Order: sequence, then structure tokens, then C-alpha cells
Amino acid sequence: MSIKNLLFDLWYRFGKPPWIIDQAQPDLIAAVEKGEVCGPTVLDVGCGAGNNAIYLASRGFDVTGVDVSAKAISIAKQKASEAEVDVTFITLDALKIGTLAKRFDTIIDFGLFHNLKGDRERYVRALSAVCASKGQFLMLCFSDQAGEYGVYPHFYPKPMSQDEIRASFSEGWQIEWIRLGGIQSNMSENYSSWLTAMTSNK
Repeated sequence: MSIKNLLFDLWYRFGKPPWIIDQAQPDLIAAVEKGEVCGPTVLDVGCGAGNNAIYLASRGFDVTGVDVSAKAISIAKQKASEAEVDVTFITLDALKIGTLAKRFDTIIDFGLFHNLKGDRERYVRALSAVCASKGQFLMLCFSDQAGEYGVYPHFYPKPMSQDEIRASFSEGWQIEWIRLGGIQSNMSENYSSWLTAMTSNK
């Protein structure tokens, strides 16, 4: 486990990361209500404490959630049990999701991609490997519309531009749309973000 991944695991063990809001992210709820999430199978990459995955399962999707933090997965499993929904939660590095035997109609990433920096190319390849033919990827990442964020400056990456997103997914993916959204936090501020929908070309 990398130092950054270890720090995230410790954050779950001894604190409450700001993106844990004890419900699904509002932009995901809105996307589901608009019919923008395809099923039946959904993979939540970087699922954290499982709130998005649990919400999707409650709406009838067949959901798998993966996160590098064993503590986050433990919390997610407990939450799913309490919510009485069936979600498969797996402790797994996002760069290794291509090893999953299952293929998914939709993959969601709500807050992971902007953390990857030098590993983005590997991650995009892994997404392609686990996505069903003509499957969908829905991503929420920090937007450059709000400048840099002052909270946890050593942990948080720089926000991304639309051009960076398009460049990262220029091979193997067709971007359908990018719109301004937000990552809700448990702190005093929320984070301006890009919500991007794209389709696998394979």
C-alpha cells in the first residue's frame, strides 16, 4: 500500500473524512432520478464508507463497491447490513479493478480520479478493462471553477479543468457531457466539481 493510501486508511480508522456525509452525494441522486445511470450492474470505485453504493442498491441496481481502505470497506459492509441492502464490497486498489471477473454497465467515481495524479493513465486502462461494451462511466471530480481548496492542502489535489478531463479520456472513451456539480462535505464548505458522463468505445 502506498503512503497516500495508508494515510487514507488511517483517516477512516481514526477520523471522519470530509466526503463522508452519511448519505449518497446529491449529484448521484439527481443523476439516478434523471435516468442517467444505466444498469443493472454498477461498480463504485473508491466507494469509501459505501453511501453511494448503498443508495444505488436501494434503487434496484446490482452494485459492487471497491476501496483501497480495509477500514472503509468494513464500515460500508456494516452500513449495508443496517440498511438491509445487498452490496458486494471488496478491498481493492482502484488501479487493479481490471482483475475483477465481472463487467459493469456503469462505473461511478465520485471523488477518486483527482487524487491519482501520475497514475491516471493506468486507472483509465483499468476502467476500460472492467467496463462492459458500450458501458458508461460517471465521474465527479474537483473543478477549477472555484480555484484551489484550502482544506488539507497536502492531501487534496489541484482542481481539474475540462481540458484535463478530455485529455485523460481521449482514448477509448466518448465524453457525452460535462456539467458543473458539487461534492458535498461534512464541513462548512462543499467543493465545486465537474460531473462527467462518458461511454466506452469498445
